[in-house]
Amino acid sequence: MKTNFESRYKDKLNSLAENKKISEDQLLHFLNRGLQVIMPNLDFGLDSLNEYLPFIVIGASRNYISRMKVPYQGTSFIAANSRQDRKGAYIYKIVGKEGGGVTLLTNRKRTLGDSIFASTHRILMGHKAIMISATNLMINKSKIWNWEFFGNHVRKFVPSVYYDLVKLAQKKGIYRSPYCYVIIARSHETFRRLNIVEEYQRNRIAVLNPSNNVKVIFVTNQPGYDYMVKNIPESDLINYLVTGDQFDIYQAMLNLRKIHNIDMMLNDGGRQMSNGIRDAGLLAEERVTLEPYPGEGMLPSKIDPTSVLGMDGNGLDGTELHGAILVNSTKISDELANVYIYPLDEKKIF
Repeated sequence: MKTNFESRYKDKLNSLAENKKISEDQLLHFLNRGLQVIMPNLDFGLDSLNEYLPFIVIGASRNYISRMKVPYQGTSFIAANSRQDRKGAYIYKIVGKEGGGVTLLTNRKRTLGDSIFASTHRILMGHKAIMISATNLMINKSKIWNWEFFGNHVRKFVPSVYYDLVKLAQKKGIYRSPYCYVIIARSHETFRRLNIVEEYQRNRIAVLNPSNNVKVIFVTNQPGYDYMVKNIPESDLINYLVTGDQFDIYQAMLNLRKIHNIDMMLNDGGRQMSNGIRDAGLLAEERVTLEPYPGEGMLPSKIDPTSVLGMDGNGLDGTELHGAILVNSTKISDELANVYIYPLDEKKIF
């Protein structure tokens, strides 16, 4: 079954190249990257998880990832269609609503499909590190966005799947070491604007609370380091990565791999940061739970362009995400758990 999956994927790539949707260089790039196709029942004995996600795809082979000199990055979002006929834009936030109005995208309900998909993604992509922006850190300062944040919802409705997720997390070593959060702040002004030091001193930031046993790497420039280290000193759980007088995201990625041995990472920094990493040729894949139209009164009558995640026709293959190719789609009730891949800049990653 894995062979058939990979064969269909190669056929799709060749068809895209024949139809001039991707270049020959892109074709060779994707073919050389390969895939990892995980079948939960056959690979890990996780029969309950397999009922919902029979195929879990990572958009590069283990060998390809091992050769990279920057972390292999994936990101994830939930997005709802803005029209009942599913022919509208998919939006991932509602401007002006607390928390981006994410709960309104699913009609104020925590959906089972997204909870399973998000949990699995955090385990597989985030078991080494989860990267977030300093802004997102403070928006969610009281929470630790680990897999159990979503998994606890699964536990309420399908306990057997939750216990499969526990087994998967254990196989990935999450319970043998603290989570690692990579926090991006481009300058000392970012730290000051967000009042990170003051909130830390009041013990209001969950990932910086030592009792939660979370490893944190602050990635910033030299002035940012000088400002922070005198207020939040380095320790067993807190480290700094300085990219120089000017912030340099590429240098940060090189050092995360070289110094901290992070070879795979979940990018959970929000759309702006994800797009910046993508445009730099360093974002490998994206997982999106596509939701149907959430119902009358949930979405604004006029869609803010900044809230649009994707729309049919934007992708290299005509699917939703700009510059991406859909490699797998799994239907869970009325949700679609989709995995897309982006081209990587091999001059930077090798």
